[in-house]
Amino acid sequence: MKILLIDDHELITDALGALLIDVDPDVEVQTAHDADGALLLLEANPDAELMLLDLGLPGAVGTSLLEALVEKDPDLKILVLSGTQDQRSVMQVLQMGAAGFVPKSMATDTLVAAIKFVLSGGVYIPSDLLDDANRLGPLSGPPQRIHDVPAGATRVSLTERQEQVLQLLARGAPIKVICRELTLSEGTVKTHVTAIYRAFNASNRTEALLAARRNGYDIS
Repeated sequence: MKILLIDDHELITDALGALLIDVDPDVEVQTAHDADGALLLLEANPDAELMLLDLGLPGAVGTSLLEALVEKDPDLKILVLSGTQDQRSVMQVLQMGAAGFVPKSMATDTLVAAIKFVLSGGVYIPSDLLDDANRLGPLSGPPQRIHDVPAGATRVSLTERQEQVLQLLARGAPIKVICRELTLSEGTVKTHVTAIYRAFNASNRTEALLAARRNGYDIS
C-alpha cells in the first residue's frame, strides 16, 4: 500500500509516517511539502491509495490544490488535514471530492480509525460536525436546503431499497459498487440516489448523509 503525505512541516510528516508504519509495516510513504511538490508526487505515484493533505501549503490558495488534485486523479482518496475545523470549510472540501476531513488535534487512535475508514471506501466526517448538525440545525454558511423535522412530524421515509442504497452511500461506495452489491442496473441505482436526495432536499451525498443522520437514520 502506498500513501502520500503532504504537509509543509517535516515534524508532522515524520510523525504521520511513523504512525502509518506502526499500523502497516508494509506501507510505502511518500512526502511533499508544497503545492507543486504534491502535484509532482501524485504524477510520479499514480498507484497511491490515499493522500493525507494539509490545505495550508506554500503555493496553494484556499482549496486550489485540492481542486487540482481531484481533477488530476478523481479516484484518489484524499483525507484533508487541518489545524482548524470550520464547519463551512469541512462541507466545502467534502463537496469538492475529499474522502474525509480530520483536525490535526485529533487523538491518534481516532486518526488511525479515520484513515482505515477512508481506505475501506468510507467518507469520514468528524463526529462533532454531525453532532452540531443534529443540535443546531443547518451548518453555517450559504443558505442550506436541509431543514429540521418539525416537532411531532414524521421523519423522512425511504423504501427498504433506498435505505440499502443510503447505507452504501454512507460507506463511500461509488455507483458501480452499489450496482454490484445490490444486483441492480446503474440506471436503477441512480434513480434511487436521486430519490434519496429529493427526499432529504439535498443536492449531494454529504448533504444527504447529514440530513439522514438528523432524521434518525443510523449511518454513522
